Amino acid sequence: MGILSWARPLSNNFDVGLRRHLALNDAVAPTPPVIGPLSAAIVSRADSTPHFAAFVRSIHAEPGMLAPDFFLASVSPPGWKPAIAVVSRGPQIVGLVYCKERVVAGVGIRVVFGDDSLGAMVVARPDDIESVIRVSTSALLKHAIALRLLVRADQLPCFRDLEGNAEVSFDKRRHHAHLALPNTYQEFLAKRGPHTRRNFRYYRRRSEFAGTQFVPKINFREFSSACRNLLSKSAHQKSKRSLEAHLAMIEAMPLQIAMGLKHSNGKWIGLAGGWFAGDRAFLVTQLNDCTRTRESVSLVLRAYMIEALISRRCPELVFWEGSSAPITTFANYVDVFMAHFDVLSLRWRLVRRTCAAIRKLAPANFSKFLVWFVRDS
Repeated sequence: MGILSWARPLSNNFDVGLRRHLALNDAVAPTPPVIGPLSAAIVSRADSTPHFAAFVRSIHAEPGMLAPDFFLASVSPPGWKPAIAVVSRGPQIVGLVYCKERVVAGVGIRVVFGDDSLGAMVVARPDDIESVIRVSTSALLKHAIALRLLVRADQLPCFRDLEGNAEVSFDKRRHHAHLALPNTYQEFLAKRGPHTRRNFRYYRRRSEFAGTQFVPKINFREFSSACRNLLSKSAHQKSKRSLEAHLAMIEAMPLQIAMGLKHSNGKWIGLAGGWFAGDRAFLVTQLNDCTRTRESVSLVLRAYMIEALISRRCPELVFWEGSSAPITTFANYVDVFMAHFDVLSLRWRLVRRTCAAIRKLAPANFSKFLVWFVRDS
């Protein structure tokens, strides 16, 4: 059973209204264009079907993070379930919009989230993207009471035009960290400040002297097992659910990154995982042994990883959901905005105001949950 095995039972739970759209999409062979208005159906429980995969491949030969498998891997149950907007014209699929719905005690609470900060939310031909966004957003607002979409700055005009259908607000966010990589590792060091440059060199030499070994490519099964074993000693604690979601995302990508630092005693003390998409590398998880704080495992592992990526001519490393020091001090954060769509309902407005008042006094963990109901100022 693979990491994605949780998703397989979902294949028997298609939305009934979508069956007629999918039944005629078994192949992506050229067919005469269908003239007519666009419509959208929401698939709330669906596996990666050949219909979706075939449609995506008809637009992107190498879909990368737009592949249905990757999206489903990123939806972490039991806290979330898929909410895919499938936009069609007659029997033909025109676009997909990947979103997920918040689940509490096994029940969807009609709060839907989508993340297009890296261009991995909308699958459509360039001429259809704006129409697909409009139709899918309208359909999602009929399905949900609140829609939260993380979008790039250049997409804002498209979403601002939808203000008549819902109460809409935007706030700026700092999300993924983008690190540009030069032609050589020495050039990378030369661009850093003297203190950072010294640390990169000092702790790496110290690690090498101690007999620590950098392993640039680890078998995925071994990598997954090592991550689970190291989780309890991780310096920055991750939840087991978060780790499993990250491992599933890595497994879903064809070009994986699985690197690590192995102590002279043979035990893993640092692990870093992600994938390649196009010419960019993505780091989604890193675990460091917290019992070795004086060895600066995180910095040493990142030094090796950056050098390895530069050697394969990778121009950019993206740190999923940001990075820690010192990387965060010289990485770039692309402007993204959280678009809040709330249905025009007095009852829902009162619920949001109540949640906002509770959030001021709630414990940190519960406060993070309430952020889906209220705007994060």
